[in-house]
Amino acid sequence: MSVTASFQPDRISAAPGETAALSLHLQNNTDAERMVTLRAGGGLAAQTVLQTETIYLDPNEHFEVPVIVDASASLAAGSHSCVIEILDDNETSSAAATIEIDSTEAWTATLEPQRSKSATAGRHKVAIENAGNVPLMVELAATSAPEVATELAAPVVNIDPGKTARVEFRVAPHERFWNGPSIEHPFSLAVAGSNGDRSELDGIFEQGPRLRPWLLPAAAGTVAALLLGTLAWYTVLKPSVLDAAREDATEQDVVQQAELDDQVTAIEAAAEESAELPLGDPTDLRLSVDAAPATTSTEEFDFDVSGVGRILSISDVIFQNPTGAVGRVELLRDGDVLLDQEMANFRDLDFHLVAPLQVDSGSSISLRVTCETPGPGTETCEAAATVTGFVDDI
Repeated sequence: MSVTASFQPDRISAAPGETAALSLHLQNNTDAERMVTLRAGGGLAAQTVLQTETIYLDPNEHFEVPVIVDASASLAAGSHSCVIEILDDNETSSAAATIEIDSTEAWTATLEPQRSKSATAGRHKVAIENAGNVPLMVELAATSAPEVATELAAPVVNIDPGKTARVEFRVAPHERFWNGPSIEHPFSLAVAGSNGDRSELDGIFEQGPRLRPWLLPAAAGTVAALLLGTLAWYTVLKPSVLDAAREDATEQDVVQQAELDDQVTAIEAAAEESAELPLGDPTDLRLSVDAAPATTSTEEFDFDVSGVGRILSISDVIFQNPTGAVGRVELLRDGDVLLDQEMANFRDLDFHLVAPLQVDSGSSISLRVTCETPGPGTETCEAAATVTGFVDDI
């Protein structure tokens, strides 16, 4: 070769996150001027920086080129080759040096969310990030008050370097109650890594009543309206109407009698209306979506396509993820997102709304599912939403 190249030294060690400095020695073995081009190659090409890439060498000249390798924190521990290719006219050669990356073990753990609220069970996730460059094994253990039971999806997880594992965690009370103030149940999660580091995560499950606070006042208002309407009809309106009808029956003709009948019908309709629920008649709807991996599917329901003037008040929404798929599920009204939930957080998840969501005539309700990973033993992400509420005329 007219130009030879070698690293001096040809082996160096570095810690993750540091830089390794090398020196590439070039020698022109001819009596003529040579121009060479340098190019980084091998597995560390993206992390290698050359001080210069084009060099002119005088006859028999020796030249040193500084080479910097960025040993990023995610680079796996062990031996890595830094390769520099040398192009001299039509000739190509290479020089290589070995970089030994030291092993490091580091990780972080967070609880998502730190507080949950439900009448049935609190759902959380433990996110564990392997910030080192060697595989990591982490053990999890939960402690709580005797009034609740805890359940971890996986008490032991193995995490590759640079990856993050999320473990589902569930807190459920042994006893449920129908009404009254919420009860807080604190719990703790002990996280221990294979490197000896430990972390303690604290959270709270707020157990609420099975009956929503607005339900009893609404029911009481409905009963009161029904009783008042019935009492007014039987004690005031109906006797007056019957007396007037008897007094005028002999004098009125067919037209007048028809008008009186219309008045009675209107009064009876008003009495029936007073017996209706404050938001209208109860109704329910179930939307179901089956999405293939890496796709998004939507099921849409058009409310009151006749446009006669009705309103849907949504008081409860229950998301279902029976197969344990991973992805995102969204409830939309006319294309706008109302509820958005990560499917890995739940198998079934209920929302009870203090102020109901309203859908007007001609609007649509949609369930949209974005599938990342189907559940065990399935090929698609299966998800559904059950919507309950009331329908009334505007």
